[in-house]
Amino acid sequence: MASDAKRVCLLGAESTGKTTLAAALAERFDTLWNPEYGRPYTQIGRPRDAEWTSWEFTHIARIQCWYEDFLAGLARRVLFTDTDAFTTAVFHEVYLGTPATEFEDLVRRPYDLFLVCGLDTPWRHDGIREFEAQRRWMHERYVDRAKESGSPWLLVEGSPERRLAAAAEGVERLLAGG
Repeated sequence: MASDAKRVCLLGAESTGKTTLAAALAERFDTLWNPEYGRPYTQIGRPRDAEWTSWEFTHIARIQCWYEDFLAGLARRVLFTDTDAFTTAVFHEVYLGTPATEFEDLVRRPYDLFLVCGLDTPWRHDGIREFEAQRRWMHERYVDRAKESGSPWLLVEGSPERRLAAAAEGVERLLAGG
């Protein structure tokens, strides 16, 4: 129940296992994880045929971060967050063709550790995902974000078990202060 919980952000292109890994890590460390808000917003919060607006991405980023802050106050030692405002900004750029400018403060939000999910998982359409062709470009953006953050980061690849083991090892180092 500490508000000083370490924050671990999972980044990755569509269909790279972020949600699966966030949930598994939260279970392993007996804590909470912050799900991606953009998914339920897209599934139940808007008409399927509507054009996206910049306002919607701003809303998604702000709610994602608000919920993260709320859960950080309830988490035990560490909070895992499935995506971040930077990811929302990447989708703003993909959908609208322009950079997001209304939530730059949230895009630069610091994290104690970034876990970037690799592209070695097959892309699966699930009714929401649309950007198989942009996977490589998105992945490179996430790796650059992690590298430029100044925070520790890991690229996690392989089977779900291998990803979990590598990520858990990184989290253990973070919690041990190293």
